[in-house]
Amino acid sequence: MRSTQLNFLLGAFCVLPAMLSISLPGCAQAWSTASRSTDVAAFGGYAGARTDYGVYKDQGEAIGLDFSHYFRHFPIVPSLEARTNLVHGSFINERTYLFGGRAELPLHRLHPYVDALIGLGTLHYANPPAPGYTSDRSKVYSYGGGLDVNLVYNFQLKIDAQYQTWNLGPFDPNVPQDGYFTLTPAVGIVGVEYHIPFRPHSRQQDFHH
Repeated sequence: MRSTQLNFLLGAFCVLPAMLSISLPGCAQAWSTASRSTDVAAFGGYAGARTDYGVYKDQGEAIGLDFSHYFRHFPIVPSLEARTNLVHGSFINERTYLFGGRAELPLHRLHPYVDALIGLGTLHYANPPAPGYTSDRSKVYSYGGGLDVNLVYNFQLKIDAQYQTWNLGPFDPNVPQDGYFTLTPAVGIVGVEYHIPFRPHSRQQDFHH
């Protein structure tokens, strides 16, 4: 089930060990071991948001990637996560680009988790509150959690909630009319997560370790 791109990458990673006089079978064995302990998943879905500006309830989309590593005899699964939220509304559009850590506790078909993320947020006003003030940006802190539920093979249902902190300010002389206020949006996500099959799953219980 490996793609052509994946085979190319695997071959590239095996070049360095070969140069260091490590045999190709040894490289293959190392990759096989890593594939059983490392998981890459992509998710996407509907995002409903309380923007904390104007009309509170808006909606949009969310997408993201998780890079997880499983440690034997350790119940918590740590992950690195990157996600983007695109929320659209009649007053304002909020976009966030976030990266951070996640901790998951697998419980058979259920996978509850918590996360803490940081990144960039941008505001785009449908009706500028002041002349020349059409958009703004802020560092964003996001924390929350959710639940992934095994469906079939590599697919999971995702239910997620995130709470964010924006700080618009202090005044930036490079912006004609800059904002100076804070926002505390909340974003809920319902979607699907897909775990990329680096190795074939022979049975359903083999999914997600």
